[in-house]
Amino acid sequence: MECMRTVGSLLAALLVARQGAAQRGGIDVKNYWFSVTIPDSGSTIQGWTGLHFERAPEDTVLALNLVGMTVDSVWNLYRQNGRISKQFAYDGHVLRVPLPPTRDSGIDISIWYHGSPQDGLIIGRNARGRRVAFADNWPERARFWLPTVDHPSDKAIARFWIKVPAGWRVVANGAPRADTSRYSWDEWHPIPTYTMVIGAGEFTVSKHRPVINGRDTIPIEVWTYPEDSAFADSVPFRRATEIVEVMQRLIAPFPYEKLAHVQSSTKFGGMENSSAIFYAEKPYVERKMREGVVRHETAHQWFGDAVTERDWPDIWLSEGFATYFDGVIGAALDGDSVLANAMRANAEAYFKSDVTDRPIVDSGYAADPIKLLNANSYPKGAWVLHMLRGVVGDSAFFRGLRAYYQTYRDSNATSEDFEHAMERASHTDLGWFFQQWLHQPGYPQLEVSWRYDAGAHRVVVGITQHQKPEWGVFRLPAVMLEFHGPAGAVARRTVAITGRESSLSVTVPFAPAEILVDPDGKLLLQTTATGRR
Repeated sequence: MECMRTVGSLLAALLVARQGAAQRGGIDVKNYWFSVTIPDSGSTIQGWTGLHFERAPEDTVLALNLVGMTVDSVWNLYRQNGRISKQFAYDGHVLRVPLPPTRDSGIDISIWYHGSPQDGLIIGRNARGRRVAFADNWPERARFWLPTVDHPSDKAIARFWIKVPAGWRVVANGAPRADTSRYSWDEWHPIPTYTMVIGAGEFTVSKHRPVINGRDTIPIEVWTYPEDSAFADSVPFRRATEIVEVMQRLIAPFPYEKLAHVQSSTKFGGMENSSAIFYAEKPYVERKMREGVVRHETAHQWFGDAVTERDWPDIWLSEGFATYFDGVIGAALDGDSVLANAMRANAEAYFKSDVTDRPIVDSGYAADPIKLLNANSYPKGAWVLHMLRGVVGDSAFFRGLRAYYQTYRDSNATSEDFEHAMERASHTDLGWFFQQWLHQPGYPQLEVSWRYDAGAHRVVVGITQHQKPEWGVFRLPAVMLEFHGPAGAVARRTVAITGRESSLSVTVPFAPAEILVDPDGKLLLQTTATGRR
């Protein structure tokens, strides 16, 4: 079952790396070449992977994630003197290859292996009863069928050669290449391992209006099972090109060679694989799929794919951004009410969730990224962006987003990197904002009381933040208060709330009967009670 080859005392060095996790350290994979043969029956694949990587001088072992496969052979191609080593150790979880004592930092490795993937590459029957194969790598499931450094921080260029049964078509990352015996796809931009995918089966491919960027033409394609093609083209993907064009106007040109929207037999409702987005098949079959998921996954091509979180606790840089831009794109296409309605729904989802006692940047779940797919990363993450936009203004907000994207495109970023980009764009210290919204749990819960001083025409407003003490106090520099008076009279005033207890005096030309807090829904907060003192 396992293949273990060692030479003398080398074994001890090879087993230093922790079981189940590839050693990153100074290892930086630059290129992957994947060759995979999908069988006519069963699930046993034949695989070959080539890697080109760079390493720090102190790195003496390359550790790659690979789970449950049989490793047949590993060739370590020394660049000095044309030497080849075939030494490796494999424990069923991590493949370890000793590295040569060479001054050349760049090294090539070739790995031959086979086996039936336990996860990651799903081979079976789709909802229409036909045999298919789909990769489903998020968060760290590429390791079940591909030998990789399976972590978002190690992005690399990827090329696929896929051999499939007769009559099948294959889609993967990047652009297709002519190959008489196998399907070949090249992705020339570094992408995270969790978005390196293939999809294979019987597809109908619809070509939508491409995106033209100067001399570059970006194909927009919809890959579906034949029975679902007409529905897909007329409902969820009707405006697939327009969605890309909105993101281009707001952020930057589309970052990859093509965009394929692919119906798939995979786990997630939508998975933002770079240039080849996979969507769950069931909503197609039930005719329930709508455009919102397309907007969300398309936005990921910029945020999550081109700019990738360095580690899982910062996943809001992917999911929060895509959730927010779902509404932003919708507003650009159909009016501002789309974003307003989306933010109300996001707030309700967050308030009802079971993660309000945890912060967005949550290192406690770093070992189990699935738990980070929660209301902090998605709706609260979207609210962080929405409120930041209100603090710095539209111009600085989008200028900062574009600078952040350009700086970290094809690379990785942290929440601190995003904070610094927004500070530079707005010429504002935003440390307080990111501290309270990313690193504190919870949200403001305000209790408001007031009395009217008729002689001074002033309203004295008392506001108490009575959320849980462990949530901390929130600084709210611009809270709108709306005063309702007789005969439909309305007055609005903006106030700042900086402590747990605030007493504010506001001039109003009438005796109010009611006060509304944040009537336009620009802040993530709840008002639990308002009353006259």
